[in-house]
Amino acid sequence: MKLERLELWSFGKFQNRSIELSDGINLFCAENEAGKSTIYAFIKGMLFNVERGRGRGAAKDAFHQYESWRNPTQYCGMIRFESGGRHFQLERDFTKKGRKTRLFCLDDGEELSEEKGDLQALLMDLDSAGFENTVAVGQLKAQPGEELSTALKNYAANYYTSGAGNMDLEAALLGLQKRKKEVEGLLRQAAQKRLAKREEAERAAEYTAKEIDRIQREAASGEEEIRQGKRLLDTYEQAREEQVKKKFPVKAGILWMAILLVSLVVLPSPFRYYLAVILTVAGILAVFLLMRPEPEQGQTEEEQTVRRRMEKLKWNREKLRSERRDKQVEYDNIQEQIAEACTISVEEKELEKRREALILAEERMQEVSVDVRKETGLRLAERAAEIFGEITGGRYPKIFIEEELEISIFDGVRKIPLHMMSRGTIEQIYFAIRMAASEILYEESWPILLDDTFAYYDDKRMEAVLRWIAAQKKQVLLFSCQNREKEALDKMHFTYRNGWD
Repeated sequence: MKLERLELWSFGKFQNRSIELSDGINLFCAENEAGKSTIYAFIKGMLFNVERGRGRGAAKDAFHQYESWRNPTQYCGMIRFESGGRHFQLERDFTKKGRKTRLFCLDDGEELSEEKGDLQALLMDLDSAGFENTVAVGQLKAQPGEELSTALKNYAANYYTSGAGNMDLEAALLGLQKRKKEVEGLLRQAAQKRLAKREEAERAAEYTAKEIDRIQREAASGEEEIRQGKRLLDTYEQAREEQVKKKFPVKAGILWMAILLVSLVVLPSPFRYYLAVILTVAGILAVFLLMRPEPEQGQTEEEQTVRRRMEKLKWNREKLRSERRDKQVEYDNIQEQIAEACTISVEEKELEKRREALILAEERMQEVSVDVRKETGLRLAERAAEIFGEITGGRYPKIFIEEELEISIFDGVRKIPLHMMSRGTIEQIYFAIRMAASEILYEESWPILLDDTFAYYDDKRMEAVLRWIAAQKKQVLLFSCQNREKEALDKMHFTYRNGWD
């Protein structure tokens, strides 16, 4: 990766300013407010777009900071760069209304798309955070941030599992956690649905049980009334029997029998037989007439009322029995629904299996991440130690980089925590780590941007770093408000380009 030309058509203090860049060191030496930080911000904005803030802090964000001073309606620029042996031109319009990007290959005229990921591919998946934490060492920002630690973790896990460092471990973990959260949400919904179903069934069961109890109480009350009615009817029946006895006295019956017998003995044949037949038929007819029950209309009004009530009670009894059977069947069915609602459904079991699988995958990924981070930490520490040794003359042979980029150095005798070192040494360590990280994270070499990076370096340390940079044959954009860097380069007879020319 190499930057070739910058066109600040309308960006910050610059209008139609062209800057040619060459291989090796490009020096931008000028006093404060000359526009060095603006060029630095322009390069970052062109490659990764200009960040816009929200809320109260929006007025002080990078977008508003570098809006054109002279013409606010124009906010745009162009950059030419080389990547993978091919040459490209990137144009951006940063204005709120115009906001658009054009990217095309200068070799064949093919137009590419940022939305489809073409620019990201050309940048070798370097993002703004990675840029700020590796190859771009901005003013008073020498210490790598959390983004570098995350990038190294991602690279470590993916490099050692797939042989490539272009996957995002953190994103993968977040994806797993998101899916787990979704599954857990579905589990809660299913459980709540099942609980609601059970509660509804329990309410229905309670209501049905009350209905069954009401029917039973009503049936018991009806049975008692039927028994009372039967006793009352029995009383009426006994009264009628007494009336029959009165209508057919016993003495009259005995007299009739005596006459019949005398006639059979005294009268000669065949008269006695004729008389006996007549008397027998008359007696039978008399008994039939006297013993037959009274017609209904002969019953008392009270008895008729009781009989009608009894018929109604018997009909209601059968009706209640039918209702009782139906309600019992309904109650039994509801109990089955309750039992079913108390049992985990097939859907919940499947969701639980998915949740457990996601938890296992997350745990496994975390375990792999820890293992490979250790490996990458060793690799980073070894390369950072090499660079640090070169820029310090081999004074510190080893660097220890532990969890969350906790750093210490070994001076040949003891292990020294970073906070015990001088600021100049700390700056050199972080520079070495940044350079080592850029080599590990990105297969293609990136330009190094140094924006007043050597403020805490003494001349000896600064010369050592410049010497190392020159030996790497890297493209360097060096921004400084002092002449120290220029004098050091001239002293060491290093070739450089004046970026202002």
